[in-house]
Amino acid sequence: MIKIAASMMCADQLTLKNELDRLAAAKVDLLHCDVMDGLYVPNLAMGPEVLGAIRQYTIIPLDIHLMIIRPERYIDKFTALRPEYISVHADATEQLYRVVTMIKDKGVKAAVALSPSTPLPVIESVLPELDMVLVMTVDPGFAGQKFIPGALKKIKELKQICMIKKPDMLIEIDGNINSCTIPPAVEAGANVLVGGTASVFKGATADYTQLVQEMRNAAQ
Repeated sequence: MIKIAASMMCADQLTLKNELDRLAAAKVDLLHCDVMDGLYVPNLAMGPEVLGAIRQYTIIPLDIHLMIIRPERYIDKFTALRPEYISVHADATEQLYRVVTMIKDKGVKAAVALSPSTPLPVIESVLPELDMVLVMTVDPGFAGQKFIPGALKKIKELKQICMIKKPDMLIEIDGNINSCTIPPAVEAGANVLVGGTASVFKGATADYTQLVQEMRNAAQ
């Protein structure tokens, strides 16, 4: 089953309540929330206070993507928001297994994010503990980049590994996900699609319900 996650970094930050209402009407499955520290990526975005306000306003599950150095420092703060998933980057910590178990011990589903330059073998030791792997199809930190074709090979290889070691693993993709990039990505094995400016957030007059349905249709 395909899940659609709306990238909240791309939403209109001045009208978040309205954006959340429109996303609820569109029946998105997750709210993908990018947290950036200005170190792992050269940008800042979405601290725990903003995510806390979002959590209080909506029942749509949160999918928190930590693009921060040494995420183990903040796991307690973000698990307190009761998200569905927390993703940490494999190359952002020297204690990946510990971070994953910290997330799981708090009753939150754990995911590891792979940047385009991060190879698959780095997650082999933690794969049995994971609920999802996030494959970045652009370099993390900025919206509006071009989809990196090489990501399809990584998704396919990851799917083959999961079929042997953990068949129920979710594979999430993020980065210029649209009607053109969705079909080959889903064919390769992706089943959680993050929609941003390329597919969902197209302005105040955009019909989010129609755009989200277009994503689901492209995944068929």
